[in-house]
Amino acid sequence: MWKRKNQPVDERIEKESNRLAAKMYYLMTVLTVAVLVVKLWYKVPVYVYALELISLVASGIYALVSEWKYGILFLKDKDEELLSIHHKVLSKAMMISFWIIITGELLFIFIANKYMEWVELYFVVWGIPALITTFFSIKNGWIIWGTKKKEQDGKKELKKRTAIGALFFGIIMGFPMLFQDGAFQPEGLLWILGMAAGWGIPFYLIFAGIMKVSEKMADKKAEKKEIEDEE
Repeated sequence: MWKRKNQPVDERIEKESNRLAAKMYYLMTVLTVAVLVVKLWYKVPVYVYALELISLVASGIYALVSEWKYGILFLKDKDEELLSIHHKVLSKAMMISFWIIITGELLFIFIANKYMEWVELYFVVWGIPALITTFFSIKNGWIIWGTKKKEQDGKKELKKRTAIGALFFGIIMGFPMLFQDGAFQPEGLLWILGMAAGWGIPFYLIFAGIMKVSEKMADKKAEKKEIEDEE
């Protein structure tokens, strides 16, 4: 959806963001294991902690196979280039884990109604890494539109995706209100629209604000780099 500020720094920014994502992979793994241990302690059914197992196994296998393919598995001494590959692999592993948790969390709502109290832990697993990543992405000016044309196209795409996501959220959260005591309740439609608006509007405003702040940070970094280059 967004592009880097200018082409020459793309590679450097990508390496920095991959390095951060690699650290978030370790953090997400620790949080996932912690949640898994808690669930095992309380002896909940297997399907209640199956998502944690799937996330850990899928991302772990990807990381091991990828590093084996690049010949850096268990390699202690890595130069800058090998470290860059290592971070890139862990960055993708983090995204695999992230999307498994996000998608599985929605399925969990329907499958494990009896254990809904455990859903909040998933917000911790993906929420903390997401907040940290967002903070440093804004601070370092990584999240930007690029040109004016790309900004216009990006905002249109953001509005469309936000509307779809908001409607999906509204349906998920408001669906129980559509049927009460086995009968259809028209008021449930208002709940769905209200939930959608309550999620979609703040999300769009927050994301647009994030982009604006990140743009300013990117401009400051670009100006600083130009001054350093002149010196």
